[in-house]
Amino acid sequence: MAYVDAGKIQQVLVPEPFERALKVVMDPATCEDVEDFTLIFSALAPEGDAQTFHIHDLSGELMVCTQGAGRAWLAGVERELKPGVAMYAPPGVEHKTLNTGKIPLELVCVFMPPAPADYIREMIEQAG
Repeated sequence: MAYVDAGKIQQVLVPEPFERALKVVMDPATCEDVEDFTLIFSALAPEGDAQTFHIHDLSGELMVCTQGAGRAWLAGVERELKPGVAMYAPPGVEHKTLNTGKIPLELVCVFMPPAPADYIREMIEQAG
């Protein structure tokens, strides 16, 4: 059974203008018992850091807000992000998140099927 202490995982920093910290917590490449999903903890920097509008061609993304305040766009509809809010972006559906608060906006993200192996590298390149 897969068991991971996320506090021991080194985070990857995505630079401005999409500043955030990412931790790949569970993934087929890192956990032998995990086959069907990727679990990522994401923390968007305070006061305006965001992702670009994007889609995932092959994976759906379930996002659960655990801390902070922000806005989310899903299929052209704007919504509030706050602790306890969950949203799902099916494969091919455009979405975006924005931190509007003074503390990191923390999201737990589950990709099904798993995110491509180069997903985080692509985000860093988009920011650069």
